[in-house]
Amino acid sequence: MWTGGREGKSAPLQTVQDDLQYARQKTWDTRKALDDVRFANQADLPRAYRAFREEVNTMTDAGMRLVQHANGMHYQGNAYIVEAEQSAGQCRYPRLSRSARMPRMELGDAFEPIDEQAQQVQRAYRSFQFDILAIERYLSREMTEKGVRDMEIFMRRSEVNGDSLLYALEAELSVVERAKRAYNETAQGKEGLNP
Repeated sequence: MWTGGREGKSAPLQTVQDDLQYARQKTWDTRKALDDVRFANQADLPRAYRAFREEVNTMTDAGMRLVQHANGMHYQGNAYIVEAEQSAGQCRYPRLSRSARMPRMELGDAFEPIDEQAQQVQRAYRSFQFDILAIERYLSREMTEKGVRDMEIFMRRSEVNGDSLLYALEAELSVVERAKRAYNETAQGKEGLNP
């Protein structure tokens, strides 16, 4: 299900950064939970599976935010990134819970690398998501040590795709941080010109 982009939603750059950091943590947590399943004996397998299933659910939620950001940037361009509210008093529409009415953040040349990396993150997430969902579904029907062995190829593939996702998340976090620094320097420069 696609939940962003053409519907006119937007996000502050800080929200994008926070969602990337959260997804990075959830990727690590999901991989650890999968390792716990992989090495659990039959008695511990139900507990390990439940923990893995919970991590898959939170990873899916985190991933959908990544997809929303990637689609929003793709379909709306630079208009997707808006300036963060400083306080409720400074917000133009304090009763609105969404930042859809906030002014666009002028990122200039810094936007394109963020958008490109967001597309990479989305592709990497989709691959990782496919693996972990396949494992979770199969184990929901075949929760045995044999079932775990049957999923070994997906587990190995999820390690590779998890590494790809972590790499893509780190790369996007890096370009987001550079964009924030560039924006702050530009904003400070404009303040210095307007005494």
